[in-house]
Amino acid sequence: MQNIVSPLMLYFARHAFLYLITVLVILIFVASLSELVEYNKQISNFIDDSFYICLKMTLYKIPINIQNLLPYSVYFGTMISLLRLSKNSELIIARSSGLDIWHCCLPYVLLAFILGVFSITVLSSITAVTQKKLAQLESQHLNRYNNNLQLSGGGFWLYQKEEDITSIIHADKIEPDSMSLNNVIIFRYTKDNKFYERIDGEKTRLENGYWKISKGIKTDKNLNTSKFIELQLPTKLTSSQIKESFAKPETISFWETLKFIEVIEKAGFNSRKHIIYFNKMISTPIFLIGMVLLGAIFSVKPIGRHGIGKRLFIAIILAFVIFFLNDVIAALGHGSQAPALLAAWLPAVVPVILSTSILLYLEDG
Repeated sequence: MQNIVSPLMLYFARHAFLYLITVLVILIFVASLSELVEYNKQISNFIDDSFYICLKMTLYKIPINIQNLLPYSVYFGTMISLLRLSKNSELIIARSSGLDIWHCCLPYVLLAFILGVFSITVLSSITAVTQKKLAQLESQHLNRYNNNLQLSGGGFWLYQKEEDITSIIHADKIEPDSMSLNNVIIFRYTKDNKFYERIDGEKTRLENGYWKISKGIKTDKNLNTSKFIELQLPTKLTSSQIKESFAKPETISFWETLKFIEVIEKAGFNSRKHIIYFNKMISTPIFLIGMVLLGAIFSVKPIGRHGIGKRLFIAIILAFVIFFLNDVIAALGHGSQAPALLAAWLPAVVPVILSTSILLYLEDG
Protein backbone atom coordinates (compact mmCIF):
# COMPACT_ATOMS: atom_id res chain seq x y z
CA MET A 1 0.00 0.00 0.00
CA GLN A 2 2.89 2.31 0.79
CA ASN A 3 4.29 1.83 -2.72
CA ILE A 4 0.93 2.72 -4.28
CA VAL A 5 0.71 6.15 -2.60
CA SER A 6 4.41 6.95 -2.91
CA PRO A 7 5.34 10.21 -4.71
CA LEU A 8 6.79 8.23 -7.62
CA MET A 9 3.60 6.23 -8.12
CA LEU A 10 1.47 9.38 -7.88
CA TYR A 11 3.71 11.02 -10.48
CA PHE A 12 3.28 8.02 -12.79
CA ALA A 13 -0.50 8.15 -12.21
CA ARG A 14 -0.70 11.86 -13.18
CA HIS A 15 1.47 11.19 -16.22
CA ALA A 16 -0.76 8.25 -17.23
CA PHE A 17 -3.98 10.25 -16.78
CA LEU A 18 -2.66 13.13 -18.90
CA TYR A 19 -1.72 10.91 -21.84
CA LEU A 20 -4.79 8.70 -21.63
CA ILE A 21 -7.12 11.69 -21.72
CA THR A 22 -5.09 13.37 -24.48
CA VAL A 23 -5.25 10.30 -26.71
CA LEU A 24 -8.97 9.84 -25.97
CA VAL A 25 -9.73 13.46 -26.93
CA ILE A 26 -7.79 13.09 -30.19
CA LEU A 27 -9.56 9.84 -31.11
CA ILE A 28 -12.98 11.29 -30.25
CA PHE A 29 -12.26 14.41 -32.30
CA VAL A 30 -11.23 12.37 -35.35
CA ALA A 31 -14.23 10.03 -35.04
CA SER A 32 -16.68 12.90 -34.52
CA LEU A 33 -15.28 14.86 -37.44
CA SER A 34 -15.69 11.89 -39.79
CA GLU A 35 -19.24 11.29 -38.56
CA LEU A 36 -20.12 14.97 -39.00
CA VAL A 37 -18.96 14.78 -42.62
CA GLU A 38 -20.90 11.53 -43.17
CA TYR A 39 -24.11 12.94 -41.68
CA ASN A 40 -23.72 16.06 -43.79
CA LYS A 41 -23.59 13.88 -46.91
CA GLN A 42 -26.78 12.05 -45.97
CA ILE A 43 -28.87 15.07 -45.02
CA SER A 44 -30.01 17.27 -47.88
CA ASN A 45 -28.51 20.74 -47.93
CA PHE A 46 -31.98 22.08 -48.72
CA ILE A 47 -33.15 21.22 -45.21
CA ASP A 48 -33.13 24.23 -42.91
CA ASP A 49 -30.40 24.11 -40.26
CA SER A 50 -28.94 20.94 -41.80
CA PHE A 51 -25.52 21.61 -40.28
CA TYR A 52 -27.06 22.13 -36.86
CA ILE A 53 -28.92 18.81 -37.16
CA CYS A 54 -25.71 17.02 -38.23
CA LEU A 55 -23.80 18.57 -35.35
CA LYS A 56 -26.51 17.55 -32.89
CA MET A 57 -26.43 13.92 -34.04
CA THR A 58 -22.63 13.91 -33.89
CA LEU A 59 -22.68 15.20 -30.31
CA TYR A 60 -25.21 12.51 -29.36
CA LYS A 61 -22.76 9.86 -30.61
CA ILE A 62 -19.88 11.09 -28.43
CA PRO A 63 -20.77 9.05 -25.29
CA ILE A 64 -20.91 5.74 -27.16
CA ASN A 65 -17.75 6.68 -29.05
CA ILE A 66 -16.03 7.22 -25.71
CA GLN A 67 -17.07 3.74 -24.62
CA ASN A 68 -15.86 2.18 -27.88
CA LEU A 69 -12.58 4.11 -28.08
CA LEU A 70 -11.67 3.95 -24.39
CA PRO A 71 -9.72 0.65 -24.72
CA TYR A 72 -7.61 2.05 -27.55
CA SER A 73 -6.96 5.33 -25.75
CA VAL A 74 -5.83 3.33 -22.72
CA TYR A 75 -3.62 1.21 -24.95
CA PHE A 76 -1.94 4.04 -26.84
CA GLY A 77 -1.93 6.36 -23.81
CA THR A 78 -0.10 3.80 -21.69
CA MET A 79 2.40 3.04 -24.42
CA ILE A 80 3.18 6.67 -25.24
CA SER A 81 3.36 7.63 -21.56
CA LEU A 82 5.80 4.85 -20.69
CA LEU A 83 7.88 5.49 -23.80
CA ARG A 84 8.04 9.16 -22.85
CA LEU A 85 9.14 8.29 -19.32
CA SER A 86 11.72 5.91 -20.74
CA LYS A 87 13.05 8.50 -23.18
CA ASN A 88 13.43 10.99 -20.31
CA SER A 89 15.25 8.25 -18.32
CA GLU A 90 12.61 8.51 -15.56
CA LEU A 91 11.42 4.95 -16.11
CA ILE A 92 15.01 3.69 -16.31
CA ILE A 93 15.88 5.38 -13.01
CA ALA A 94 12.75 3.98 -11.36
CA ARG A 95 13.60 0.46 -12.49
CA SER A 96 17.25 0.76 -11.50
CA SER A 97 16.10 1.73 -7.98
CA GLY A 98 14.50 -1.68 -7.59
CA LEU A 99 11.05 -1.34 -9.18
CA ASP A 100 10.13 -3.90 -11.82
CA ILE A 101 7.80 -3.28 -14.75
CA TRP A 102 4.82 -4.57 -12.74
CA HIS A 103 5.22 -1.86 -10.10
CA CYS A 104 5.69 0.78 -12.77
CA CYS A 105 2.47 -0.35 -14.48
CA LEU A 106 0.46 -0.39 -11.25
CA PRO A 107 -0.78 3.25 -11.51
CA TYR A 108 -1.83 2.60 -15.12
CA VAL A 109 -3.67 -0.58 -14.10
CA LEU A 110 -5.52 1.18 -11.26
CA LEU A 111 -6.44 4.08 -13.54
CA ALA A 112 -7.73 1.68 -16.20
CA PHE A 113 -9.81 -0.16 -13.62
CA ILE A 114 -11.36 3.11 -12.37
CA LEU A 115 -12.16 4.18 -15.93
CA GLY A 116 -13.75 0.79 -16.58
CA VAL A 117 -15.99 1.08 -13.52
CA PHE A 118 -16.91 4.64 -14.53
CA SER A 119 -17.81 3.44 -18.01
CA ILE A 120 -20.11 0.76 -16.57
CA THR A 121 -21.85 2.72 -13.83
CA VAL A 122 -22.07 6.25 -15.24
CA LEU A 123 -21.21 6.41 -18.93
CA SER A 124 -23.59 3.59 -19.90
CA SER A 125 -26.54 5.55 -18.49
CA ILE A 126 -25.54 8.67 -20.43
CA THR A 127 -25.06 6.57 -23.57
CA ALA A 128 -28.53 5.04 -23.20
CA VAL A 129 -30.17 8.48 -23.19
CA THR A 130 -28.14 9.92 -26.06
CA GLN A 131 -28.61 6.81 -28.24
CA LYS A 132 -32.38 7.06 -27.89
CA LYS A 133 -32.31 10.72 -28.90
CA LEU A 134 -29.97 9.90 -31.78
CA ALA A 135 -32.37 7.20 -33.04
CA GLN A 136 -35.22 9.72 -33.04
CA LEU A 137 -33.20 12.24 -35.07
CA GLU A 138 -32.03 9.60 -37.54
CA SER A 139 -35.60 8.40 -37.96
CA GLN A 140 -36.79 11.94 -38.60
CA HIS A 141 -34.07 13.21 -40.91
CA LEU A 142 -32.37 10.15 -42.42
CA ASN A 143 -35.47 8.03 -43.10
CA ARG A 144 -34.15 5.33 -40.80
CA TYR A 145 -37.51 4.29 -39.56
CA ASN A 146 -37.38 3.02 -36.04
CA ASN A 147 -39.30 -0.27 -35.99
CA ASN A 148 -38.02 -1.16 -32.54
CA LEU A 149 -40.29 -3.16 -30.32
CA GLN A 150 -40.48 -1.24 -27.07
CA LEU A 151 -41.48 -2.48 -23.64
CA SER A 152 -43.41 -0.65 -20.95
CA GLY A 153 -45.36 -1.50 -17.84
CA GLY A 154 -48.51 -1.52 -19.96
CA GLY A 155 -47.35 -3.95 -22.65
CA PHE A 156 -45.60 -3.77 -26.00
CA TRP A 157 -45.30 -0.90 -28.47
CA LEU A 158 -44.41 -1.27 -32.14
CA TYR A 159 -43.78 1.48 -34.69
CA GLN A 160 -44.20 1.10 -38.43
CA LYS A 161 -44.46 3.46 -41.39
CA GLU A 162 -46.18 2.55 -44.62
CA GLU A 163 -46.13 5.17 -47.39
CA ASP A 164 -47.77 8.30 -45.92
CA ILE A 165 -49.29 6.64 -42.86
CA THR A 166 -47.50 6.06 -39.58
CA SER A 167 -48.88 3.39 -37.24
CA ILE A 168 -48.18 2.99 -33.53
CA ILE A 169 -49.29 -0.46 -32.37
CA HIS A 170 -49.88 -1.37 -28.74
CA ALA A 171 -50.50 -4.92 -27.49
CA ASP A 172 -50.98 -6.35 -24.01
CA LYS A 173 -49.20 -9.56 -24.98
CA ILE A 174 -47.24 -11.00 -27.89
CA GLU A 175 -46.96 -14.70 -28.75
CA PRO A 176 -43.56 -14.98 -30.52
CA ASP A 177 -44.17 -18.40 -32.13
CA SER A 178 -47.33 -17.43 -33.98
CA MET A 179 -46.58 -13.68 -33.93
CA SER A 180 -50.03 -12.96 -32.54
CA LEU A 181 -50.92 -9.83 -30.58
CA ASN A 182 -53.65 -9.73 -27.94
CA ASN A 183 -55.86 -6.71 -27.16
CA VAL A 184 -54.42 -4.48 -29.86
CA ILE A 185 -54.81 -0.71 -30.17
CA ILE A 186 -53.44 0.89 -33.34
CA PHE A 187 -53.10 4.66 -33.70
CA ARG A 188 -52.56 5.84 -37.28
CA TYR A 189 -51.32 9.29 -38.31
CA THR A 190 -50.70 11.10 -41.58
CA LYS A 191 -47.29 12.36 -42.67
CA ASP A 192 -48.23 15.72 -41.09
CA ASN A 193 -48.63 13.95 -37.72
CA LYS A 194 -52.39 14.44 -37.82
CA PHE A 195 -54.68 11.78 -36.39
CA TYR A 196 -56.04 9.50 -39.14
CA GLU A 197 -57.82 6.63 -37.38
CA ARG A 198 -57.77 4.26 -34.42
CA ILE A 199 -58.24 0.51 -34.64
CA ASP A 200 -59.09 -1.69 -31.64
CA GLY A 201 -58.91 -5.47 -32.06
CA GLU A 202 -59.14 -8.51 -29.84
CA LYS A 203 -56.59 -10.53 -31.78
CA THR A 204 -54.05 -9.58 -34.43
CA ARG A 205 -51.83 -11.94 -36.37
CA LEU A 206 -48.93 -11.11 -38.66
CA GLU A 207 -49.42 -12.58 -42.13
CA ASN A 208 -47.37 -12.22 -45.29
CA GLY A 209 -47.47 -8.46 -45.97
CA TYR A 210 -50.29 -7.47 -43.62
CA TRP A 211 -51.68 -7.58 -40.09
CA LYS A 212 -54.85 -9.66 -39.83
CA ILE A 213 -57.04 -7.99 -37.18
CA SER A 214 -60.04 -9.92 -35.86
CA LYS A 215 -63.21 -8.61 -34.17
CA GLY A 216 -62.66 -4.94 -33.54
CA ILE A 217 -63.77 -1.35 -33.84
CA LYS A 218 -62.42 1.32 -36.17
CA THR A 219 -62.67 5.02 -35.30
CA ASP A 220 -61.93 7.56 -38.04
CA LYS A 221 -60.64 11.13 -37.71
CA ASN A 222 -64.21 12.42 -37.34
CA LEU A 223 -64.74 10.03 -34.40
CA ASN A 224 -67.20 7.89 -36.37
CA THR A 225 -67.01 4.25 -35.30
CA SER A 226 -67.68 1.03 -37.19
CA LYS A 227 -67.35 -2.60 -36.19
CA PHE A 228 -65.59 -5.22 -38.29
CA ILE A 229 -65.10 -8.96 -38.15
CA GLU A 230 -61.77 -9.00 -39.98
CA LEU A 231 -59.49 -6.21 -41.18
CA GLN A 232 -56.18 -6.26 -43.05
CA LEU A 233 -53.57 -3.59 -42.31
CA PRO A 234 -50.59 -3.48 -44.74
CA THR A 235 -47.08 -3.85 -43.29
CA LYS A 236 -43.57 -4.50 -44.52
CA LEU A 237 -42.52 -6.03 -41.22
CA THR A 238 -41.68 -9.71 -40.98
CA SER A 239 -41.70 -12.06 -38.03
CA SER A 240 -37.90 -12.21 -37.89
CA GLN A 241 -37.62 -8.41 -38.01
CA ILE A 242 -39.95 -8.02 -35.06
CA LYS A 243 -38.19 -10.71 -33.04
CA GLU A 244 -34.87 -8.94 -33.58
CA SER A 245 -36.23 -5.41 -33.26
CA PHE A 246 -36.02 -4.91 -29.53
CA ALA A 247 -34.23 -1.76 -28.45
CA LYS A 248 -30.51 -1.95 -29.08
CA PRO A 249 -28.47 -2.89 -26.01
CA GLU A 250 -26.69 0.47 -26.21
CA THR A 251 -29.99 2.27 -25.54
CA ILE A 252 -30.44 0.51 -22.20
CA SER A 253 -28.60 1.58 -19.07
CA PHE A 254 -26.43 -0.96 -17.25
CA TRP A 255 -28.74 -0.70 -14.23
CA GLU A 256 -31.82 -1.61 -16.30
CA THR A 257 -30.36 -4.34 -18.51
CA LEU A 258 -31.03 -7.32 -16.24
CA LYS A 259 -34.66 -6.29 -15.76
CA PHE A 260 -35.05 -5.82 -19.52
CA ILE A 261 -33.54 -9.27 -20.18
CA GLU A 262 -35.95 -10.84 -17.69
CA VAL A 263 -38.97 -9.22 -19.34
CA ILE A 264 -38.12 -10.25 -22.91
CA GLU A 265 -37.28 -13.80 -21.82
CA LYS A 266 -40.65 -14.10 -20.10
CA ALA A 267 -42.24 -12.91 -23.33
CA GLY A 268 -40.47 -15.72 -25.19
CA PHE A 269 -38.03 -13.57 -27.18
CA ASN A 270 -34.30 -14.10 -27.66
CA SER A 271 -32.24 -12.06 -25.20
CA ARG A 272 -28.82 -13.33 -26.32
CA LYS A 273 -27.70 -9.98 -27.76
CA HIS A 274 -28.48 -8.18 -24.51
CA ILE A 275 -26.87 -10.87 -22.34
CA ILE A 276 -23.65 -10.61 -24.34
CA TYR A 277 -23.68 -6.83 -24.13
CA PHE A 278 -24.32 -6.90 -20.36
CA ASN A 279 -21.41 -9.27 -19.73
CA LYS A 280 -19.23 -7.28 -22.10
CA MET A 281 -19.90 -4.19 -20.01
CA ILE A 282 -18.97 -6.05 -16.83
CA SER A 283 -15.71 -7.21 -18.43
CA THR A 284 -14.71 -3.64 -19.40
CA PRO A 285 -12.27 -3.11 -16.46
CA ILE A 286 -10.52 -6.42 -17.26
CA PHE A 287 -10.29 -5.49 -20.94
CA LEU A 288 -8.79 -2.08 -20.09
CA ILE A 289 -6.22 -3.70 -17.79
CA GLY A 290 -5.26 -6.04 -20.61
CA MET A 291 -4.82 -3.05 -22.94
CA VAL A 292 -2.58 -1.37 -20.34
CA LEU A 293 -0.35 -4.43 -20.14
CA LEU A 294 -0.23 -4.66 -23.93
CA GLY A 295 0.89 -1.04 -24.08
CA ALA A 296 3.53 -1.69 -21.44
CA ILE A 297 5.16 -4.37 -23.61
CA PHE A 298 6.69 -1.70 -25.84
CA SER A 299 8.50 0.01 -22.95
CA VAL A 300 10.18 -2.95 -21.24
CA LYS A 301 13.33 -2.85 -23.33
CA PRO A 302 15.42 0.34 -23.66
CA ILE A 303 14.67 2.54 -26.65
CA GLY A 304 17.31 2.25 -29.33
CA ARG A 305 17.94 4.43 -32.32
CA HIS A 306 14.75 4.86 -34.37
CA GLY A 307 13.06 2.62 -31.79
CA ILE A 308 9.98 4.75 -31.08
CA GLY A 309 8.77 4.87 -34.70
CA LYS A 310 9.11 1.12 -35.11
CA ARG A 311 7.28 0.41 -31.87
CA LEU A 312 4.46 2.79 -32.74
CA PHE A 313 4.03 1.08 -36.11
CA ILE A 314 3.84 -2.36 -34.48
CA ALA A 315 1.43 -1.01 -31.85
CA ILE A 316 -0.92 0.37 -34.51
CA ILE A 317 -0.93 -2.97 -36.35
CA LEU A 318 -1.68 -4.76 -33.07
CA ALA A 319 -4.55 -2.35 -32.35
CA PHE A 320 -6.12 -3.12 -35.74
CA VAL A 321 -5.77 -6.86 -35.07
CA ILE A 322 -7.51 -6.52 -31.69
CA PHE A 323 -10.27 -4.39 -33.23
CA PHE A 324 -10.80 -6.96 -36.00
CA LEU A 325 -10.83 -9.94 -33.64
CA ASN A 326 -13.31 -8.21 -31.32
CA ASP A 327 -15.69 -7.68 -34.24
CA VAL A 328 -15.29 -11.29 -35.38
CA ILE A 329 -15.91 -12.69 -31.89
CA ALA A 330 -18.95 -10.41 -31.44
CA ALA A 331 -20.42 -11.51 -34.78
CA LEU A 332 -19.86 -15.18 -33.97
CA GLY A 333 -21.32 -14.70 -30.49
CA HIS A 334 -24.53 -13.10 -31.79
CA GLY A 335 -25.04 -15.54 -34.62
CA SER A 336 -24.00 -18.90 -33.14
CA GLN A 337 -24.95 -21.14 -30.27
CA ALA A 338 -21.63 -20.62 -28.49
CA PRO A 339 -21.95 -19.68 -24.80
CA ALA A 340 -22.79 -16.01 -24.40
CA LEU A 341 -20.31 -15.68 -21.53
CA LEU A 342 -17.52 -16.93 -23.77
CA ALA A 343 -18.37 -14.44 -26.51
CA ALA A 344 -18.44 -11.58 -23.99
CA TRP A 345 -15.41 -12.39 -21.85
CA LEU A 346 -13.01 -13.84 -24.41
CA PRO A 347 -12.04 -10.43 -25.91
CA ALA A 348 -11.32 -9.14 -22.40
CA VAL A 349 -9.36 -12.13 -21.09
CA VAL A 350 -7.16 -12.79 -24.14
CA PRO A 351 -5.25 -9.44 -23.97
CA VAL A 352 -4.56 -10.01 -20.26
CA ILE A 353 -3.19 -13.53 -20.82
CA LEU A 354 -1.22 -12.54 -23.91
CA SER A 355 0.33 -9.40 -22.44
CA THR A 356 1.13 -11.06 -19.10
CA SER A 357 2.95 -13.90 -20.87
CA ILE A 358 4.97 -11.49 -23.02
CA LEU A 359 5.83 -9.25 -20.08
CA LEU A 360 6.97 -12.23 -18.00
CA TYR A 361 9.19 -13.35 -20.87
CA LEU A 362 10.66 -9.88 -21.47
CA GLU A 363 11.10 -9.06 -17.80
CA ASP A 364 12.33 -12.36 -16.41
CA GLY A 365 13.16 -14.41 -19.46
